[in-house]
Amino acid sequence: MIWFLNDPARIAREQAAVGALAVEYDWLTDIDWGFDASARLKLDFAITVGGERFPLRMTYPKLFPHTPPDVTTVDPDKRVSEHQYIGGNLCLQYRPDNWQSAITGADMIRSTHELLSTERPPEGPPREVQSAHRQTEGQAFRWKSLRFLVTGDLNELLPRLSEGAALSAEIRLSTHAQCTTASVGKIKLEDGTDWSPQGQPKLGTAYRGVIARIPSSELAVLAADADGTLAGAARNRIAETMGFTEYADREFLLATDGKTILLWWQLSAAKNDITTFSSLMIEAGGGRRLSDGYESLTGKKVAVVGCGSAGSKIAVSLARSGVGSFVLIDDDLFLRDNLVRHDLDWRSVGEHKVDGVLRRIRMVNPTAEVKVRRLSLTGQESAGSAASALDQVAECDVIVDATADADAFNLLASIAMAAKKPMIWFEVFAGGIGGLVARYRPGKDQTPQLMRNAFRTWCRDQGVPWTEDDVGRYGARDGEGAVLVADDGDVSVIAAHATRMATDLLVEEDAFPHSMYVLSLRSGWLFSEPFEAYPIDVQSTPEAAAAPPDPAAVTEGLNFIGELLGKASDEAAAS
Repeated sequence: MIWFLNDPARIAREQAAVGALAVEYDWLTDIDWGFDASARLKLDFAITVGGERFPLRMTYPKLFPHTPPDVTTVDPDKRVSEHQYIGGNLCLQYRPDNWQSAITGADMIRSTHELLSTERPPEGPPREVQSAHRQTEGQAFRWKSLRFLVTGDLNELLPRLSEGAALSAEIRLSTHAQCTTASVGKIKLEDGTDWSPQGQPKLGTAYRGVIARIPSSELAVLAADADGTLAGAARNRIAETMGFTEYADREFLLATDGKTILLWWQLSAAKNDITTFSSLMIEAGGGRRLSDGYESLTGKKVAVVGCGSAGSKIAVSLARSGVGSFVLIDDDLFLRDNLVRHDLDWRSVGEHKVDGVLRRIRMVNPTAEVKVRRLSLTGQESAGSAASALDQVAECDVIVDATADADAFNLLASIAMAAKKPMIWFEVFAGGIGGLVARYRPGKDQTPQLMRNAFRTWCRDQGVPWTEDDVGRYGARDGEGAVLVADDGDVSVIAAHATRMATDLLVEEDAFPHSMYVLSLRSGWLFSEPFEAYPIDVQSTPEAAAAPPDPAAVTEGLNFIGELLGKASDEAAAS
């Protein structure tokens, strides 16, 4: 919609206000209305300040008067103010953050004249116009394509280096679409030990570098040289000033006085240029990002059986929450069709899903311990491999069944009960109409099998009996009656609920009054609205305690174990 066709009265007011301003003040001249190549209304005009003429252009956006016009220099490369963006746009009194539709183009012209005349007073030196602009870090780095990533522990290390020290270092360089980042991979400290930043994966290409601790006065001199290109004599002076000419063939130089950090790239004699990186603190330090109690997750271990669409999301989300150890079990390959719902991407196509999820976890939490088993617990695997995998599952603090397979569910439920470990399982209903999320807590809940039966009983009580092979009874359908397929959003919602319930078990919050919930994502089946939650009460009858063993059988078993131990002892002595 073109605003001036929808509201021709407004364009008349704009034209009249600018005309009145030109009549009132002789500093505004050369008024010329027109349209630009994008059919936007524009106004070319000139402002004269101190005898100097400034050709300018005001362009009205298509959403005017809801957004402000731009005032720019006609020549985008001509700099007329300290309050000017790259491209010629002026930062004026009226901006997107304080714009009101009652403000006119004439007001923008007045603001432009006030800015230029304040910076160029008729008498005395130029004056600085106080900025009301609060620049974000993103804005500050918008045009800085070379960025040096500074971690908190690197900031703590640098002041401890001896002044005058020159240490060998590994600098890692990563190229992205819009920027290039550098980071410290390793430093050889003065005592000969290696230092590496904590919780940071080794990304990109490794280069040889040097880190030098120098006085602040010397750093200031070097910083003054670092406004563009350093070459030849300047490079040699850096090496001589710092006393590390033996490192002249290094690609990177990190100079610091313990507070300020300067990073230069391509120092070797074969290079003609030296390029400066802008330092960027990558730890915001803006307060805690996780709830109290999550620190304990570092020492927790979670088994995720099934690394498909939902299992991959749960594993990575738990890693983000701080879980420090995982056991991942799945024998499936990641194929192109999996891209529509899985947490992995094209870089993992062709590999086993567990390997892709392992790498994904490590990119989130490099210190996480991850064991992968490329096998199916209910498939034709060697008994020894399946048994060792189940042993690893039984050692975990929480077991997550993400297989959507009844046989695997029964097997994992048996392991959870035998090892007395909590278990999470879930289902995404056909068509993404909703899902089920459930937990098992040893000694508090019924067995997982009984809880599953309770769900079917609950469905029957609602008048919608559950039938495994009848997707029409619980599958969402389109207008032509075809069953819909669950999309990534559907899977993500159910996986997120399962993750939250697993986290609750790990930190022992006990925030869920029920152990089983049915969640709606669309209307249909028994759901009247999306995002409804139906708790199913299955806590009233915990699993029955096992009957005490027959004393005679216990005695017989202990005697047999004694015989075996004696036999083993005799064989060991004979050998």
